[in-house]
Amino acid sequence: MDKKIEKLLIRLKSKKIGVFCDDSNLYHGYKKYGWRISLGKLKSLLEKYGDLRFINYYIAIPNEDDDSFIGTQKFIKNIKPYVTLKKKKLKYTEVNGKIKKKGDVDVEITLDVIRNIDNLDIIIVMSGDSDYLGLKNYVIKDKKKKILFMGYEENMAWELRLCWHIFINRIKDEINLD
Repeated sequence: MDKKIEKLLIRLKSKKIGVFCDDSNLYHGYKKYGWRISLGKLKSLLEKYGDLRFINYYIAIPNEDDDSFIGTQKFIKNIKPYVTLKKKKLKYTEVNGKIKKKGDVDVEITLDVIRNIDNLDIIIVMSGDSDYLGLKNYVIKDKKKKILFMGYEENMAWELRLCWHIFINRIKDEINLD
């Protein structure tokens, strides 16, 4: 592991940590870069460095007649032992005669961070989406807590690169699903 990342992880020592995973963002990174995070390995890694309270995994579930339904169910079965699932229905919208799928969970994650922040020292958001910039400002400025973003390097917004962050590509050996 990169020394810089290890130094950052050491700063989690004895801190109460909550992890909020944005499936949509992670899924698009996985599709683009060809490797997926093992949530079991991620959980073990974070427990080694801090007091991990939970990993919440936010996912939009496709309809049963959707081709991706069975794959989504298999994925959920594999991650269920390591996370608390936070599900919502995938939205289907017609745009120019084609069906567009939308499964944003930004609002759900933001609300859960707000609900849990008083019981945590460090918030970890697994996403590279700049939509979380307002949440970062709230956590740091209003609540005087720390927030760490983890996402695929090529997928992380420049605004989040200015924050406390880890590119998961750089800890791939530790968290790769194989």
